[in-house]
Amino acid sequence: MTLARTLLAALSLSSLSAFAAPNEAFEDWANRPHEKFENGEKMLQAVKHELLENHLTDLTEEALYQAAARGMLSAIDPSQPDSNKLMTPAQFAELLVEMKGELVGIGVAFKFDPPTGRGEVTGVIRGSPAEKAGMKVSDVILAVDGASFKGKSIRDLVNVIRGKAGGKVTLTVLRDATVITTTLERQKIAFDSVSQELLPGGVGLLTIRNFNETTPQGVREALAALKTAKGLIVDLRDNEGGVLERSIDTAKLLLPRGSTITKLVYRHGKEEVRTNSDEPLVHVPMVVLINGQTRSSAELTAAALRENLHAPLIGTKTFGKWSVQVVKELPNKFVMRYTVATFRAPDGKGYEGEGLPPDIEVDRDAAALADGKKPTEQTDAQLRAAVSFLRLRQGK
Repeated sequence: MTLARTLLAALSLSSLSAFAAPNEAFEDWANRPHEKFENGEKMLQAVKHELLENHLTDLTEEALYQAAARGMLSAIDPSQPDSNKLMTPAQFAELLVEMKGELVGIGVAFKFDPPTGRGEVTGVIRGSPAEKAGMKVSDVILAVDGASFKGKSIRDLVNVIRGKAGGKVTLTVLRDATVITTTLERQKIAFDSVSQELLPGGVGLLTIRNFNETTPQGVREALAALKTAKGLIVDLRDNEGGVLERSIDTAKLLLPRGSTITKLVYRHGKEEVRTNSDEPLVHVPMVVLINGQTRSSAELTAAALRENLHAPLIGTKTFGKWSVQVVKELPNKFVMRYTVATFRAPDGKGYEGEGLPPDIEVDRDAAALADGKKPTEQTDAQLRAAVSFLRLRQGK
């Protein structure tokens, strides 16, 4: 196969899927820099002309230019197809809504398995369409409106489940050994990124679900409500990150003045150290709960608490996404998202693709999660371990 045909194949595949990773042939070629792609702009025009003239289906220049942009973004880092991508104006608007702590959907959180295209429900928001329809933690979403998401990304599945308020979506769900079909009506959902609870024995539980524009203020209010706590559990499980600056603002509320929060590493190794110049709002022993869905800025927060406060990490290894993306709006209102930096723990170590290991490894009780009820100290093994650690530290 000639180089031109290889590039043509890559462009065709890019036009089929918004966030698909490059095919193996393209990835293999891209990793061999000695094979130069000379006269790149001219060759790209040649590919475009060939496709417009001879492709099986009618194509437009607009479709091919969009495919080329998507292809460039997805090819620069095949290991993270969701980090570098082209977003439509509607997708970008949805991202902005998420950053504000709002969304339109059915009210479920789930983890996604790309090879099978299945989404396993990890949380159901109270009062949401999903809760009213009887959806439970551990339900597995097999298809949406009859379509499978095998080989696609979590964002592909999210984009189909979400939509306009009042619109309906039909899910095919596996519950235990039974496949059921349920139709839900989307609605606006206020997503509280922070909650708190004072557990028996004076242990405070601070749950941070993601880092959006409301998170720092939510943590301030939660810590005020937990002012009598003698120890604090910071629950970052299933927190997939969010806005980097808001996670840093949140860390400042918990860490001592002068603490290193993170080290950002930009192009050509330029490093920026982010420190806390404020006084913390809490001065009690802490532990941090983590799991495989603790990602990105949530991992940053966990590492900062462990290194600066010696707060042990309890649970399972985190996801391992330690990179920073920015978005740039194009003149046609499409938006490109791409990586500009990696971040590291205060000691300078990065965990990209590796994840933070827990200091105390504890698995969650799958049977307890499956009943769909709010986890308690009695049913949540990780929470129970965290409470026990703090009580031992207090000499109780």
